[in-house]
Amino acid sequence: MIYMVDPPWPQKKGGLRKVCPNQTRKLDYQTLSIEQIFSLLDKLFINIPHCIFLWEIDKFLLEAELNMEKRGYRRHARFVWNKLNGVAPAFTIRYTHEYMVWWYKPKLLPIEKSMRGKLPTVFEEKSREHSRKPTAAYKIIEQLYPTENKMDVFSREKRDGWEQWGDQLDYFKD
Repeated sequence: MIYMVDPPWPQKKGGLRKVCPNQTRKLDYQTLSIEQIFSLLDKLFINIPHCIFLWEIDKFLLEAELNMEKRGYRRHARFVWNKLNGVAPAFTIRYTHEYMVWWYKPKLLPIEKSMRGKLPTVFEEKSREHSRKPTAAYKIIEQLYPTENKMDVFSREKRDGWEQWGDQLDYFKD
């Protein structure tokens, strides 16, 4: 089983803009504490060999990795999504990336033989709406694991060939 997980990390929007007078710091989805996220994931993941592609951001990178290791997962790789835009908190530097970290337990599932050594760990795709993940990430997983069952956890967009789990399953529609 292959899981893509985009947790609702406990954060709020950055600076409010005058051009959006009705904007609030709340995100358009319910966030969870780190403990709530991993408690929920503990119940969801089944005890057969599986891989998790976990979306992590700088703010929660260490906590996410410590929680995964505590649960017996091993990290295989960190993919970096260059979003080609991003936010500049406190008007310092522009965060233009997110991490999709590949975890496995108890052993790494073999990938499609024709894909060995073909995919780089950095990919680019312009970000769209907040929290909408890039199509390229799904394609990477589909190329690596074309025959494995796949589940999008905290899913907000229906995809062919993927099971969905979450409370906003059809939030994004093209």
